Amino acid sequence: MRRALPHLVMLLVSVLLYWAAMQIDTRAAEGGRRIGPDFWPKLVIMVMGALCLYEVVKRLVVKTAFTADGLAEALHHDPAEPTPFADEEPAAASAEPGAAQPPQREYPGRLLAGILAIGAFALGVDWLGFFVATALFLAAFMLIGGLKRPLLTFALAAAGSFALIVIFMRVAYISLPLGAGPFRALSLALLRLLGVS
Repeated sequence: MRRALPHLVMLLVSVLLYWAAMQIDTRAAEGGRRIGPDFWPKLVIMVMGALCLYEVVKRLVVKTAFTADGLAEALHHDPAEPTPFADEEPAAASAEPGAAQPPQREYPGRLLAGILAIGAFALGVDWLGFFVATALFLAAFMLIGGLKRPLLTFALAAAGSFALIVIFMRVAYISLPLGAGPFRALSLALLRLLGVS
């Protein structure tokens, strides 16, 4: 019961948050013809509640504490570097599961650069507009992360920024910063392309 208690508390919080989301004024949603301001909060809260319920059932009914950390464990390895056991036999690599692992390499410079990129995005989005600021942010983050193919980086960044504009403007009906000067003109051209007035 002790292991399920945090999830039970969060399940109760989810119920309370959903009740609060039901108080959101939805009169501006044009009589149900478009998504109202209550849709996204309710969706996120329902997902949170479902995950909490899953964890409670897993711990109280199935009685397991299994966590799927295999993917997360793989993320500790830099794919650009050889695996720690590349030169060893597979049997030797898995012989001692409790054996001491080599220390993980840390990248404080990349961490600082990532924090600065987030700050630059927050400061520049009003002037550059959402599309340009997001494309630059995504490109910077990929380069900071170690991607060494600039053309691919900027192509992915532009595609990702455009996809986010489509999601925010066409699906979620969220207003985004248009920018100033030529950046505003670019943003307005993109909105016309998407059919957003």
